[in-house]
Amino acid sequence: MSTDENSLPEPVPAVWPSIGFTDVDAGVRFLTEVLGFVVTVLHRDDDGTVAHAEARWPDGGGVMFGSRGKPGEWGALGPQGVYVVAAEAATVDAVWERAQAADDVEITLPLENTDYGSHTVGLRDRDGNLWSIGTYRGA
Repeated sequence: MSTDENSLPEPVPAVWPSIGFTDVDAGVRFLTEVLGFVVTVLHRDDDGTVAHAEARWPDGGGVMFGSRGKPGEWGALGPQGVYVVAAEAATVDAVWERAQAADDVEITLPLENTDYGSHTVGLRDRDGNLWSIGTYRGA
């Protein structure tokens, strides 16, 4: 632990946002082919729905996801917003390039450098989930 009272130790990723997809296969393609996540778990029920799946971000952490379900159930989550920290600006640039080439991705924030020091891009997937990928690691 740091002796500087204004700094915190480097966190171990422990927060996993949960995303619901109406078409999980399209969601997997977005996560892997556009963003660069790696799917590590995918449990598909007999009817084809995905009750639980996980995708790891190469720089640490990940998201849990599954098929959107009935109202009142965990899988009924509507559109979410997720910020993903990239260790290098080159990772953000690669996401930007892949997003421009993808048919079902809306770019909500073009590639930019913010006044608070982040190299970032904003996207919306086909289910309306908002994704921001940037180099800002938080205060």
